[in-house]
Parts: sequence; C-alpha cells; structure tokens
Amino acid sequence: MIKAIKNYFFPTIDRDVRELMDQTSTRNIKNVSLVVAVFETLTLLFFVLSRKSFGHEEWLSIGSVLFCIITCLSVFFVTRYMLSRDELDHLKVELMQIIYYILMSLWSMWGSYRRYERGEQILTFYACEVMLVCFIVLKPWTSTLMTLYTYVVLYSVILKADGGSGINTINFSILVLVSAIGMGMRFHSLRNTSEATVKLEKSKNSEIQDKMNILQSIADIYDKVNLIDFNENTEMSVRDKDHVKYNLDLSVHKHTVMSTKIREKVMPDQLDDFIAFTDISTVRERLVGKRLLSEDFIDVVDGWFRAQYIPVEVDDEGMPTQVVFTTRNVDDERQREERLVRIAMTDELTRLFNRRSYEEDLAEYEKNGLDKDFVILSADVNGLKRVNDTMGHAGGDELLKGAAECLLLGIASKGKVYRIGGDEFAAILHTGDPEEVKRDIESYVDKWSGQYSDKLSISIGYATHADNESLDIVGLEKKADNEMYQAKARYYATSGIDRRTSSR
Repeated sequence: MIKAIKNYFFPTIDRDVRELMDQTSTRNIKNVSLVVAVFETLTLLFFVLSRKSFGHEEWLSIGSVLFCIITCLSVFFVTRYMLSRDELDHLKVELMQIIYYILMSLWSMWGSYRRYERGEQILTFYACEVMLVCFIVLKPWTSTLMTLYTYVVLYSVILKADGGSGINTINFSILVLVSAIGMGMRFHSLRNTSEATVKLEKSKNSEIQDKMNILQSIADIYDKVNLIDFNENTEMSVRDKDHVKYNLDLSVHKHTVMSTKIREKVMPDQLDDFIAFTDISTVRERLVGKRLLSEDFIDVVDGWFRAQYIPVEVDDEGMPTQVVFTTRNVDDERQREERLVRIAMTDELTRLFNRRSYEEDLAEYEKNGLDKDFVILSADVNGLKRVNDTMGHAGGDELLKGAAECLLLGIASKGKVYRIGGDEFAAILHTGDPEEVKRDIESYVDKWSGQYSDKLSISIGYATHADNESLDIVGLEKKADNEMYQAKARYYATSGIDRRTSSR
C-alpha cells in the first residue's frame, strides 16, 4: 500500500519519457493558451461593444479579461520559444507551469470573488475554471500541493468576505479532493501515454538500427549499396555517413540517382539492358516471389560488375516496400569463370576448341538451322604413329601442333577449328568456296617444318550444306569424314607407306 502511494505521488520516470511529457504538456499549454486568449479577446470585444457606459464594475471586468489575455499570450510565446529549442529544460518547464497555474488561479478567483460578493454561488463556476488550468501537468505531489494551496487561499478570501456563509464545507472538501485527484490522474495518463510512445519509438528505432546494421554489413561486402523505400519514395546511400535521402517521384523518375550515375560508364552495347534492369517503376513487380534480381554488366573502366536488387521488406501481398540496390566488381570472378570455360572447352595441347565445344556448337546449329554457306570440314594427320614410334611423343605433339597451326591459318576468320580426337580435327565454317580454304590449308602444310619433322601431311574432307540440302548435320559430318578417309587412302597409296605400320 505504502509502495503504491509512493509510486503514485513520487513516480520514477525514464529520461526519454520525461522529455516527451515535457514536450506534450508544453505543447498543450501553447495550444490552449492561444485558444483561451482568442476566446477571451472575442468576449471582451462583445462586452465593450454591448455597453453604453462604463462604471467601476465594467472596468474591473475589462481588467480581469485583459489580465487573462495578456497572461495567455505571454505563455503562448514563451512556450513556442521553448519548443523551438533543441531540448527542453525540465526545471524551466515545471517553473513555467507553476507560474501559469498560479496566475490562472488568481484570475479565476478575481472573477469569482466579485460574483460571490453579489450573492452568487461560485463553487461550481470556480471548479470549471480550475479544470481549465488542469491541463498544466505537474508531478502528483507538486500538483496536489498547488491545488491544496489554491483552495486554501480561496477559502481564506471567502471566509474574510462573509465568514464563509455561502460555503458548504462538505462540497468544498469534495471539490478539493476531486481537483487534486484529477491533477494526479492527468499526470499518470500523460506518463502512461508517453511511456507507450517512447517504448514504441525505441522498438522502431531498434528495428531500424538492426536493419541499418544489416545494411552496413552488406555495405562492407558490396561497392555501392542504396536503400530504396517505396513507402516514403526515397533513396539513400548506406555507405554515406550522413545518410542523405533523395526523393523519388515514380510518376517522373524511372531511375535512382545511383543507377543514373553508374550507367554513364556502362559499355554502350549493354546500356539498353542496364536501363531496363534498373527501371524502379517495374522493379517491385519483377521482385515479387523472388529473393533477388541480378545481372552482370561491363564498366568501361573497371570491367565486369554485378548489379542486384534485394527485397528488405514486403507487404502482406508480397510486394516489396523496401529494396536494396547493390553493385560489386566481379571482373576477377568473371575472368576466372571465362578461364574455366576456356579450359573446359579447349584442347590442352593445341589450344584449339575440344570435342565438347564441337558437339555443343553442332547442337546449336541443329537447333537454329543451317545457312547456305555452312560447311563441315574433317581433317586427320597422316603418319602420326610412325613419328611417335621413331621420335617419341614430343615429335608427335609437334606434328599435332603444326596441324592445328596450319588449320587455323588456312581457315582464319571463316570459322572455328576443333581437335576432336588423337589426330582428328574438325572445323565449322561459313564460306562459299571451301575448296579455296582447303588449298590455303594445304599451302601452309607444305611450308611447315618442325624440329623433329621437316614435313607435315594432313588429309582433308568437307561437306557443304549448299550441295547437300537433303542432309542434316549428322549426314554432313559423315560425308566430310568419308571424303577425309578417301583422301587418306590416296595419300597412303601414292606415298608407298604401309598404313598398318604408320598412323591411321
């Protein structure tokens, strides 16, 4: 019981709660003071205009109203000045409230006493006037003392006037008690409201801080990190220490400040794709049901970078309300990927494309169809086994590298060359004169000379789509192989070499 009474009259208040209470009560005083000043001014004007002459009573009434108007206007300007400061001084707030309470109580007693002198009942009227100043919220023990002091003064004045003949002691005591309790209840009501507001604000701030910590962690990973808030229609750089927010008008802006700056350095042939990817008017719809949107582009200075949109918050319908836009340089990563792709698609010895690449390219042509100038060329090194047997694998490797070089030089930009087996090569090219390509390859073969072998021989066959429109890719491949085998048979027949003791 004692603890409850102590908590009621001497509550412990958190500093943030006290500041909010000071702001709220000071703001209430400012607003009500202005309302009272305006109301009393209108009342005074009506009173003056309705009187034909002014006697002692009229001037007393005018003085009473002017006192109220001046007091309220003074308090209005004082509280407005206090609220304009960065932080309210609690002692000054309490002092201002006490002074205002005393002044308003004096004014109410001034007006009420004259009515009492005329024989009017004033208790109900005075109770209303006291309630008018009860919006001034002080701590319960302070307000209780102030209320008791005010009513003691009032009782003394009335007692002096006529011995308190017009006072009902019980009613008066109840009025004192109700006023004191009312002041305390107002205080605790404001305190509870302020505590709930501060708690909610701290919870929001904690949530925001958690998000900022997460975003800061993201900022440590990425080169650029922007938070796009579709509720506020703002954009903010997380890496910016000042956290400046830029307004976005989605009816006008389709791109943020960050993406607009980035696109100035995007490769020209990728610019249209980048503009479409960073269109914020469509990014929310594109993100629905997805964890992120990601695409790689090339910066003309720094190389490859990855742009991503990551949803941070979504509404009940799954529509993102906050999105993070990030960029990160992935040039080294892309180069490693390209190297791995080249390794996977390239023959280690000759550096030509390998069988896997050859089969994937054939599948692509089969899917998309063949042009009239499409040609498959098949080639095979003659006498490789004999060179391997007499000069070792170094000699054989030299022969294979020589064949690859001659094929590359002869085909040049007309197509791609592949090593598809031990001594087997293939090429996919586009040319209207494959015979000329074949002569160019043979010309380079005739000129070739190596460290282990002074000559090189290659059997070549080819098949064109223009001359074999009824054949598919598999048919063209078989026809090119058949021609190559026929050329190889002619080579062994004319060279007098036993094919069984040499290569294929």
